[in-house]
Amino acid sequence: MDAESYHQLQILNHVEETPVLTNRLLSSKMGVSVKLAHHLIKRMVAKGLLHIQRRDGRSWYYFLTPAGAAEKLRLTYQFLEFSKQFYHEARKRSSEVCLRLTQAGVRRVAFLGVGELAEISYLGLAEHKLRLVDVFGEPARAGELFLGHVVRPIEDLDKTRAERVLVTLYDPSEPMKAHYLPEGVAEDERLVWVFDHAQMLGDLVDGLPPGPREAAS
Repeated sequence: MDAESYHQLQILNHVEETPVLTNRLLSSKMGVSVKLAHHLIKRMVAKGLLHIQRRDGRSWYYFLTPAGAAEKLRLTYQFLEFSKQFYHEARKRSSEVCLRLTQAGVRRVAFLGVGELAEISYLGLAEHKLRLVDVFGEPARAGELFLGHVVRPIEDLDKTRAERVLVTLYDPSEPMKAHYLPEGVAEDERLVWVFDHAQMLGDLVDGLPPGPREAAS
């Protein structure tokens, strides 16, 4: 599923729930520019997926057409298939990351990101005997308990005792995008991304100084 198909599914789901839709609302909800939101809606109307009805002098209601309902069903199925592939790939790649870190002598890691991707990546840690020492998450998740750790705010990232930080966040609009980081976080030599290709992972780990080879206490 490409980014445009994913965006279209989001729009169709939204319109099914409520006919109230604006470029600005869509922009905020999907994390895209207002210009792109306008382009997406315009394309979907032109393709006959959405029917518009004047709400007042400056706004419109949007409704699914029969073609829109059929497209929503098709995209939902495609998304479910993509999700299965996505999490299978996440399990595979996180295991590869953890293996390479272990081979480089790393023992202590942290997660940047709270959610299913972190849970999947945790299986790789257990498989390759890495120790999770910190979990960092968005402000709304700070203070929660996750995988036995209190979630720390992202601003505390530079205080971690971890030798490497496994990035378990991704861009929802482009899940396989490499080197994704939340706003306000700068690239750091300790960061390791799950969704880099295998060769990129090898280059990344091989190019970093090996961490201390002390056993986890």
